[in-house]
Amino acid sequence: MHSTETLTLLITEKILKSMDDKVSIILLDLSKAFDSIDHVLLLEKLKMLNVSDEAICWFKSYLTDREQAVRIGSKMSEITHDVPQGSILGPILFNVYINDLPMAPEAGSLKSFVDDSKLFLSFPINEANSVVNELNKDLQRVVAWCSLNSLLINPDKTKLIIFGTHNMLKQIPANFHISLLGKYIFPVSSATDLGINWTVV
Repeated sequence: MHSTETLTLLITEKILKSMDDKVSIILLDLSKAFDSIDHVLLLEKLKMLNVSDEAICWFKSYLTDREQAVRIGSKMSEITHDVPQGSILGPILFNVYINDLPMAPEAGSLKSFVDDSKLFLSFPINEANSVVNELNKDLQRVVAWCSLNSLLINPDKTKLIIFGTHNMLKQIPANFHISLLGKYIFPVSSATDLGINWTVV
């Protein structure tokens, strides 16, 4: 996991180092990520990190038996998913929850800042067509991981942006795109992420 600053610097460095080849970046958007955290899975992941039994009991107490201010008749909704947003522990617990997400892709590299994740892969221009298959396979692996962990990627807010020299970008096939959950995603010339406006010039 990274801070916004270190993640932005890391991506900028990768772009600059790969400009002569190309670098494709997929900005992934997780829908209601904090609200989708499965408490049982989270506690299991804490155990895998060798957190003590006493601490596990504390976290379980912290996460469970909270009531939302939503009432249907005489019933109050029971919270079985989420980590409290606006709390100090919320982002930490979310980072624990998605700690193994970067291991899902095989061809590309995935880095995250809390619920903001980026998948990137640099490739030679003559491999533009074959790299689509690699990116799609990586996206399928990420989607499968999300499904197992009660998270969902929003394809409508996921962006694909390709950086490279001006001459090389002109050689990208016109129909270059990736596929995510049945939606075709074509490269965009600019995208805003973590307060940074990434623009292809």
